[in-house]
Amino acid sequence: MSIEARFDTDEEQGDDRGAPRRTLRLGVSGKFAGGQSGTATVHNISATGMLVECDDPLAEGEAISVDIPEAGERGATVIWVDGPMHGCRFNDPLPPAALSAAQLRGAVRTPEGEALPLSEGFGARLHRLRTERGLSLAEVADRLGVSKPTVWAWEHGKARPVERRLSALAEALGVTPGGLEPAKSGPVEAVEHGRRQIAAAYGVEPSRVRIMIEL
Repeated sequence: MSIEARFDTDEEQGDDRGAPRRTLRLGVSGKFAGGQSGTATVHNISATGMLVECDDPLAEGEAISVDIPEAGERGATVIWVDGPMHGCRFNDPLPPAALSAAQLRGAVRTPEGEALPLSEGFGARLHRLRTERGLSLAEVADRLGVSKPTVWAWEHGKARPVERRLSALAEALGVTPGGLEPAKSGPVEAVEHGRRQIAAAYGVEPSRVRIMIEL
């Protein structure tokens, strides 16, 4: 899931160090009033935090505001930075209704308004597995004996690891080599996608979600 977002800067509401407070508005894109690019993408939003991708860097420990649809502004703190990726923790957990409203902004729909299933390619799966395990690009690169830009290229679909590196990559991420590949389309993919969505909504690991199907 990804949600378009935009950073707006409030010069009047700075933090204790005098820096202007930045507000992340979900479901919108564009530029600052002065013309500076403020676009961002929110990934993996949950009740306790979110992953924000943006070119304009945030500082570790920086306080931001997040404009949640149907819930208003909520405070959050940047707890880690890895290139364009920023891990943010909400000061107070989001209630289920506010989380659902935010997640709806990430729905992919047809022109007729029907929801489409989300697919996950190799790079997206690699990025998700790495961030879920709290590993940085540099840590994965060190374990495989490659450069940090190489891992970045894998995650962004610019390149793909050679076969001899897949086993080591899978081991570093705690999965089997087959676990690096996207699931085939069909019921299994739908169940796994639902499991991740439910886990994100309740702020738990996907392995703790049990889905029962009655036939």
